[in-house]
Amino acid sequence: MADIITTNDMEEYRYFVGVSTHPGTQRDENQDNFVINDVVKKADDSEANLRGGDISQPLVCGVFDGMGGEKNGGLASKICAEQSIAIYRALLSGGSIDDSVSAFVQKSNDAVVEMLENSRMKRGGSTFVMAIMAEDKVYPYSLGDSRLYLYDGTTLRQITNDHTLAMKKYYANIYTLEEAMESSDSHKLTAFLGVDFDNEGLKPEAYEPLTLRAGEKLLLCSDGLYDMCSDDEIFAILKESSDAVSLDLVEKAIENGGKDNVTCLVIERQG
Repeated sequence: MADIITTNDMEEYRYFVGVSTHPGTQRDENQDNFVINDVVKKADDSEANLRGGDISQPLVCGVFDGMGGEKNGGLASKICAEQSIAIYRALLSGGSIDDSVSAFVQKSNDAVVEMLENSRMKRGGSTFVMAIMAEDKVYPYSLGDSRLYLYDGTTLRQITNDHTLAMKKYYANIYTLEEAMESSDSHKLTAFLGVDFDNEGLKPEAYEPLTLRAGEKLLLCSDGLYDMCSDDEIFAILKESSDAVSLDLVEKAIENGGKDNVTCLVIERQG
């Protein structure tokens, strides 16, 4: 267990962050990566669980789920996680949140595409979901099917959209929501870092800023969690007051089958 402690006396809001990751029961390699400000969990790290308290704004947290087989997925998500450090550094210098995230997406996308070309591999990329705490607000962004949830003490609400063929068909009234969730299209991504289908420049989806109140929690996760755990199970664990909530979520996913890599990052406002 390692602690992440950063301080900034200029900021009022402070947060607890816990994160856990596991390769799952059927995968030899963990292709997930995560970032907390300038702390990156690399694909070859043995450290699986981190926690830190009294972390102040700006706070940049992200989860990256690599895909592409062999080493490509882990390397793609590692590249993206490392590129995201630039967002935190830009915010420390007074940079724009939107501009910083847009620059990260373009640079990450270009770097992954270059990596694939150099390795002569056609398949690879990474999803990402990010929560940025700044200006007393939470700014969410995503591409792919990694998710951000808000737990407010009484409800669990999915904040981000899944960029999948199933959801595209749902919005086109081809599938019902239940059909979309159960369809084989539910894991066919329509957007991720490492591809630009329309050759128009890759852009993240930005969501309405949130206010995180004391005691509320944000959950960032790869699909290895929600594929294995119901919303009710996730809600019950987030309701816990333990600082090992992220680890409890991962362990529940493993207990339920753990068919994929799983990463859970939980943020709670402390004051």
